[in-house]
Amino acid sequence: MPQAAKQGNRNAGKKSKRFGVAPWDDPSWPSDRAERAIKFIETYCILPDGYGSGQTLVLAEFQKQWLREVLQPGLKAAVMQIPRGNGKSTFLAAVALWALFDPFKADGRPKIPIVATTVRQINDTMYGTCLFMREQCPEMEERSHSYAAMGNQKIVNLENKGELFPVAKDADGLQGLNPTLAVCDEIGFMPIESWTSLLQSIKRSMSLIVGIGTPGFDQHNALWALRKQVKAGGPIKGFHYTEFAADENCDLYDQDQWRKANPALVEGYKPLDSVEIALAVAPESHFRIFQLGQWVDGVESWLGSDGRALWRSLAEPWAMEPSGDTWVGVDVGLKHDSTAVTWLQRREDGRFHAKTKIWLPTPDGRLDVSDAMQFLRELGAQYNLKAVAYDPRFFDLPAQQLADEGYPVVEFNQSLERMTPACGMTYEMVKRSEITHDGDEQFETQVLNAVIRSNERGFTLAKAKSKDRIDACVAMVMALRMALAPEPEKPPVALGAIYR
Repeated sequence: MPQAAKQGNRNAGKKSKRFGVAPWDDPSWPSDRAERAIKFIETYCILPDGYGSGQTLVLAEFQKQWLREVLQPGLKAAVMQIPRGNGKSTFLAAVALWALFDPFKADGRPKIPIVATTVRQINDTMYGTCLFMREQCPEMEERSHSYAAMGNQKIVNLENKGELFPVAKDADGLQGLNPTLAVCDEIGFMPIESWTSLLQSIKRSMSLIVGIGTPGFDQHNALWALRKQVKAGGPIKGFHYTEFAADENCDLYDQDQWRKANPALVEGYKPLDSVEIALAVAPESHFRIFQLGQWVDGVESWLGSDGRALWRSLAEPWAMEPSGDTWVGVDVGLKHDSTAVTWLQRREDGRFHAKTKIWLPTPDGRLDVSDAMQFLRELGAQYNLKAVAYDPRFFDLPAQQLADEGYPVVEFNQSLERMTPACGMTYEMVKRSEITHDGDEQFETQVLNAVIRSNERGFTLAKAKSKDRIDACVAMVMALRMALAPEPEKPPVALGAIYR
């Protein structure tokens, strides 16, 4: 056994012989779990930094109310969505310490995992705060020991042998935890698989999984999935959801909305000028996410941090002209992807108007390209198709068949040489408001899903790096390139020519 570990265990043994009865184990303490938690936190937890640093933590009313709601029999999971600056990490750290020292013993030795993206992140926030609070309180410090060995960091309660420890969000590693209380920081950036693994680790009658966080940059996280489930179907048995957020699309300067989203403003421990500074320097999307608790798509998209606002500013419905010149892009996915056909016409003022049709995969993950072929025929019956651009990887034979029928299909391989100028041109047209659309929700989602892959010439749109399907966006890029490309394009060989 390493010498450091031996010394740590020897010190722990010395401690165990000298402490007396813990004050929180006194019969005069409240019998209700929530009230015990509140009293413990407000008596023994010292703030490490920020507002009131060095003083005993005084819980805000919304925090007390949340504890009274979630520390109830039968509740297995609870989540709070709240903007930054409302003391969530410090609050959760204090709750975790209470759970480690609480005298309730019906479920055996307490196990308190603190879960976040990486162990280093946890150490810098919640676990580091737990260590500070423990060290600042003689009652806790006397009755516990902290271990700092790499891969085995933990605080051990020497009376009940309970453990509080950091753990990364790896889904496989979370299933065997058997927690009394599992605490998740920044659940808006936690994969839903990690949250599900935590739920599957519940084996105790009093186990509880809690998470607090701000909205994430996309919808691929546990907080969004749980919020969506609650909004769609109402209460979920054994699950408690709390949300602090401003009204969607509210005025950014409405201070009543700031207070609605930030209870710490009302309580007085979040400075009003911190929100004013954020409004002055942050992109609108970041301000809405981190200060107003709103969900904003496209924050990391190819259109920039305010991608959603930019794309929505282009919404201007317009009726396509029958028999009008029309350019089409086709992007096909054969399995677990989507297929999209995006078509364009010039408006009277010279701008291009874009519409799209998207096919999602069947439950077995497959798509039938014959649907896209038939839709292209329908477009051909309505409009004067000037070019139908397609990627030959998945649409070569259908394109040859359409060429044999007389459609102006044009091979558009998605090489760096072809896609880099096409993506750059489309980006500039969006920035200059030279594209309009009908405000279609699916179209918006796929446009905002796209992220860039940089290269020496510029950038392309990266399907592998993007958050989700982007086929309608790629099809729009191809169609715009066809509408503006000066060089002639080589059509595919018609099927009839193959057999002549």
